[in-house]
Amino acid sequence: MRKRLVYRADDVGYTEAFDLGIYQAFDQGIASSADVMFDSPHTVQALLWLKDHPWISIGWHRHLWESPVLGKDVPSMVDEEGRFKWRHRKQYLMKEATYDDAYREFMAEAELCRSIVGHYPDSASCRMEEDCNDLERAYRDVLNELNIPHNFWYDSPRNPGDPKYEHLHFRQWDGENFVGGPSDTYDLKNFDKYDPYGKMTAVVWENDDQIWRIGGHPGFTDDHIMRESSCNLHRCKELDACKRMRQWVIDNKIELINQRDVFYGTNEFQDHLKEINSPLWIGNM
Repeated sequence: MRKRLVYRADDVGYTEAFDLGIYQAFDQGIASSADVMFDSPHTVQALLWLKDHPWISIGWHRHLWESPVLGKDVPSMVDEEGRFKWRHRKQYLMKEATYDDAYREFMAEAELCRSIVGHYPDSASCRMEEDCNDLERAYRDVLNELNIPHNFWYDSPRNPGDPKYEHLHFRQWDGENFVGGPSDTYDLKNFDKYDPYGKMTAVVWENDDQIWRIGGHPGFTDDHIMRESSCNLHRCKELDACKRMRQWVIDNKIELINQRDVFYGTNEFQDHLKEINSPLWIGNM
């Protein structure tokens, strides 16, 4: 049976320390796609790194915890420090963002990506409901205007996909349930039970058409992440899992692909693995 897999490395651009780890997920692990947070302290440096690694597809992780690309030029979105005023603890304040500010900020984030790597993000996800607030509508409009594929998995329990992509048979793995329920996942009291390797290697392909997308936040942590995110030390376990999964991929003859390969039927990631004669190239298995 053909087994195709996208490993999505999330939170790219968060901090320098984190990115030093996530680069290892690409160089030493099985990561094939990078979800970039365009509002974060290390975004530009991460995009410059990705420019030199064009076989990696780029997803848009709409983070909105740090600082807008447009700075204080989007007043309805920022606090007195120039950071997003809702951050991760006051998301109800997102309803105060005006459509104009949100549209200009999202367009600026997309243009930042294009200006460095030469193209817009390859993929994204957004809220699909018709009664979304202005911020959500602006984001969806930018994705549609720039023809960025979004909501392309067809059975995600957290964010149902767009039916027009159902033919891809692209399954989005619910990566938060590593321990118990989602609320238990990043509780440090459960850290010893946290098993990303075991959870990720439990995925099952049902037929040749099915494509799985799994992943997480494989990287290092630092003081900024420890203050800002409940997913902190867990990142190191996810990086270890990503590296350990190389042998799992080889043993199970799994074909690693990126997200452009999914959308357009290309073979970019495997072509790269073949060029460097990687043991992860399907022809070497």
